[in-house]
Amino acid sequence: MDQGQAAVWAAAIGIPGVLLSGVLSYRAGRRQVRDQGANEHQHWLRQQRQEQYVQFLQAVDHCLKAVQAHSGAVVKLSDQLDAGEVDAAVHDFDLPRDVLLSQGDLGKSRDGLLMLGPETVDERAQAVFLGVLDYWSAHGDVLTALRSGSQPDDHPAWSALAHAEDAVVQQREEFIAAARSVLTEPVL
Repeated sequence: MDQGQAAVWAAAIGIPGVLLSGVLSYRAGRRQVRDQGANEHQHWLRQQRQEQYVQFLQAVDHCLKAVQAHSGAVVKLSDQLDAGEVDAAVHDFDLPRDVLLSQGDLGKSRDGLLMLGPETVDERAQAVFLGVLDYWSAHGDVLTALRSGSQPDDHPAWSALAHAEDAVVQQREEFIAAARSVLTEPVL
């Protein structure tokens, strides 16, 4: 074989190799860009979730604080009724406006979680939301009992109130655990 034929054979073998190498490089570059975009999206989603989870917890805490402040007023009223200082029939039992507003804020914050997910966190958030409503409802049951003249501390409404408070605290902890598991999951 002379040098001319060797050059032709080398070119014939080299050109497809260069073309194949170019195609493979192009595909690898595209895959890298796609993977980088997916990774950036996961980081963005994680940041959005973290902000929404914190906002939801702040709304829960604000609502619980408002309900607990009302709880103190209910206990004080019960003590006053027991001492005969006030008459339940003429006492004004209006709902505190701050409790109603904080529950509205909690509902809006929970709605934000629906868009960001995942479903496990949303389920825990729903449980917290319903737990707060149950806690508030238990306060209403105590007030109803006080209006009817039932003032003993062993009235079922008082134990239901204590149970509702314990339940909402537990549900809040479960929400935090679910949110933490989502936020600490490695990004692939």
